[in-house]
Amino acid sequence: MTNGESQVSKELFLANFEKLSARIEQLTSEISFLKGKLDKTNLINRSFGLKALKNSQPLAFAKDVTGIGSPTKDYKLSIRAISEEWKGRKNDILIAIRQQEKESHSDVKALGIRIPISDIKNISVLTQEVLSLLFIACELRGIDISDILRDILQDINNNGKKLITEIKQKMVI
Repeated sequence: MTNGESQVSKELFLANFEKLSARIEQLTSEISFLKGKLDKTNLINRSFGLKALKNSQPLAFAKDVTGIGSPTKDYKLSIRAISEEWKGRKNDILIAIRQQEKESHSDVKALGIRIPISDIKNISVLTQEVLSLLFIACELRGIDISDILRDILQDINNNGKKLITEIKQKMVI
């Protein structure tokens, strides 16, 4: 192979390499566009939290709290036990807001927060915030909160063993 032939081969190789590189960039761009479109479609079409809701179990002591709904929808706050493993964690409390059809009572959407049952700090913060809301509601209505808190604590003390047994059964601790 002469020096001239080598130069021509090199130029042909570089030209083909440039075409191939341009095609790879084009395909990468198209794939990225399709992935973005698919992600956006999935975001619109999925019901985030319904899978976690289906994998959780209601707790007998945690009654659903019904919020202000619409003519066709109900909104409920649920505290549930979820024992499935997720991101290396299991045995969590699932606090979920559920949107339900009024007529069929079927869950349409759900958004949940998982808090490990052993995360005492976060559970304490949540408890303080809920009790603060109770205090505010009592003050605005002119009701003494002491009797309500006493009743709540007595109920928890009386049913404590039953609560722990239920959690142990549902969470396999």
